[in-house]
Amino acid sequence: MQKLRTLFPMQDQPPVKISKTEVVDAMDREKSVDEPAPHPSAANEATFSTGIFGFSSLALMAANLIPLFGVLLDGWRIGDIMLLFWAESAVIGFYTLCKMCKIGRWSVLFYGPFFVGHYGAFMVVHLLFIYGLFGSELASSSDIPVTEVLQDFVQMAPALLAFFISHGISYPSNFLGRHEYQGREISEQMRQPYKRIVIMHVTIIFGGFLVMALNTPLPALVLLILLKLIADLKSHLTEHSAKKS
Repeated sequence: MQKLRTLFPMQDQPPVKISKTEVVDAMDREKSVDEPAPHPSAANEATFSTGIFGFSSLALMAANLIPLFGVLLDGWRIGDIMLLFWAESAVIGFYTLCKMCKIGRWSVLFYGPFFVGHYGAFMVVHLLFIYGLFGSELASSSDIPVTEVLQDFVQMAPALLAFFISHGISYPSNFLGRHEYQGREISEQMRQPYKRIVIMHVTIIFGGFLVMALNTPLPALVLLILLKLIADLKSHLTEHSAKKS
């Protein structure tokens, strides 16, 4: 009735003026009523894929727990654990370069060599730092023995492969599958791994000193692996937060 009075006013009443803004608002309200609500499963899909029970998160946790079996079953020492986590940084650098290729395409021909050189120097300094702190646990001499390092990597090959697979799962499922590369600059991607690695290794170096200070190395090594797992998982969830989707 009110609409009829609006369209066909009585002779003794002035016509009701309707502004253009009111018409647009009415059309928007009608459109929002007609549109179906998003399905709950679709709304939670992004959160599940990047949450603590997401596939990439579970793979990361599994990879971080493999060194625990090395400690319990194969007698890995603090030096072995530190060397393994250092090698994981190289895996992160490899997938960072893959992401830079996706974002920058041909510009990676310029940024790529710069990143490899800078990140490689960072890895070398990091390795020297580890040997300076935990060298007695890695080798019998003050020099870095290449043959002993290679033997250590052969021993830790399953754990290192697990880290490579874990980060490899995250690359297609998060970076490509959730289009995290959209709107991201190649220079921003080039800086991203440093923050995660610094946080991770500050945690494990703190745990390494704890291992050396305690007289019970086995429980301390287990604690070190769990500390690293927590720091790594937190960095992973922050990096692939659902709000970025």
